[in-house]
Amino acid sequence: MGADYSWTRVFTVAAVAIPVGSTITDITLSIVVTVSWAAAESKRGRIPYQEAMAVRSLKFFESSVRRITIPRMMYAHTYDPTVGDKIRLGDTSLVLEVVKDMTIYGEELKFGGGKVIREGMGQQANRCNKDLDVLDTVITNALILDAVTGVLKADVGIKDGCISGIGKAGNPDVMDGVTPGMVVAAGTEVIAGEGLILTAGGIDGHVHFICPQLAREAIASGLTTLFGGGTGPATGTNATTCSPGPNHIRDMLQSTDAFSLNFGFTGKGNSSILVGIASDLEEQILAGAIGLKLHEDWGTTPSAIDTALRVADEYDIQITIHTDTLNESACVEQTIEAFKGRVIHTYHSEGAGGGHAPDIIRVVSEKNVIPSSTNPTRPYTANTTDEHLDMLMVCHHLDKNLKEDVAFAESRIRAETIAAEDILHDLGAISIMSSDSQAMGRIGEVICRTWQTADKMKLFRGRLKEETGESDNERILRYVAKYTINPALAHGMAHVIGSVEVNALREY
Repeated sequence: MGADYSWTRVFTVAAVAIPVGSTITDITLSIVVTVSWAAAESKRGRIPYQEAMAVRSLKFFESSVRRITIPRMMYAHTYDPTVGDKIRLGDTSLVLEVVKDMTIYGEELKFGGGKVIREGMGQQANRCNKDLDVLDTVITNALILDAVTGVLKADVGIKDGCISGIGKAGNPDVMDGVTPGMVVAAGTEVIAGEGLILTAGGIDGHVHFICPQLAREAIASGLTTLFGGGTGPATGTNATTCSPGPNHIRDMLQSTDAFSLNFGFTGKGNSSILVGIASDLEEQILAGAIGLKLHEDWGTTPSAIDTALRVADEYDIQITIHTDTLNESACVEQTIEAFKGRVIHTYHSEGAGGGHAPDIIRVVSEKNVIPSSTNPTRPYTANTTDEHLDMLMVCHHLDKNLKEDVAFAESRIRAETIAAEDILHDLGAISIMSSDSQAMGRIGEVICRTWQTADKMKLFRGRLKEETGESDNERILRYVAKYTINPALAHGMAHVIGSVEVNALREY
């Protein structure tokens, strides 16, 4: 698998940082080259004779050194899996295969007692963090799973709050192949990536901000970015993800400053004006809203849809929509017509969370629609429909003693469309997973229900036709995208969050 690390370091350190050609991998050869180089440099007067003799004295080690290999299982346990290794994801049937390794065998970084990241070894001496190539933090031997970057093993460098490098980190004085800009020095902190899988921080694009405890539950589950709306424990917030008006938007921005998460708040988008930009919607964007939410409980009429989308065109923001379950102001055909080909993000596109009954799911086929699911319906299984009636009655302020309210709730819960939602996710037709947290969903289950759906689909449908070899990489990448890069793209933030890429924020 690779040369024994401790022997390699004995020679380079004893040589007082005399460089060995980076292309030399065999240890015995590197000694001979070093000795020859030292003698030649001494004759030229470029290094003192005593140092040349110190290098020459290393020759007696030659007969004791040889390349060794270690068992693949031991290597994976120590430095994480490498190319060709396969990993089963949790308790699922999904198998991930490493396709690229950017570290170098025998030159791996590892922190701990008797390990590599020590002064003069894996850590370069006399380097300051003001130097552009010195890292603030390094994640060692990370197994990266990312919809953009792919499946690979690498060290990940962080500087100034952003990912600054993905490759091989370390001390270029004594280590071969260190990626430019990934120097480990005295000012570098270390996060051990061994035994873990590194993904981008999860994004939940559908959150009702009812209570601050959501933040703790979110970050514990792997979410680092929350989009949605609300003002706290208010009746409107229980039902809709709207932070209405500049004052509420300001208060929500201030109230979340203490949390180490990314927050984005959507204003209320339900208003109408025949032409131009609605001032009551515009003022919410200027106050700091990242977008506008159209919700049937506030009246999602064709006129309101058109008005909100005009604001979106003007300010380059996203509109999220919960359509009219009762088909009172419009049916699904009229709603699609009101889009006029403009991009819009449809929440719970299957319909159990709300929307035109019984056929809102057809919006998935529209090329300008970005559809998403909420996690109570994911995946469809034995008890999926049973919990929905009570959940819906509570969050939408309905009365179980009114037959009209009960009929309203029952019209949204359809086993057939919930089952179809599984297939649409597996095909990639529905591209985003979210929670609808504390309304019709749970913020702590976005990620786990995504993988439960992926596992179910492998068991029910078999491997994807795009798969090659014996792994499930294509399906795995498709599903990790549903709570990372896809919601980031939908909200115009993929340049900073949603992926493990250079220049992305350190959300992992």
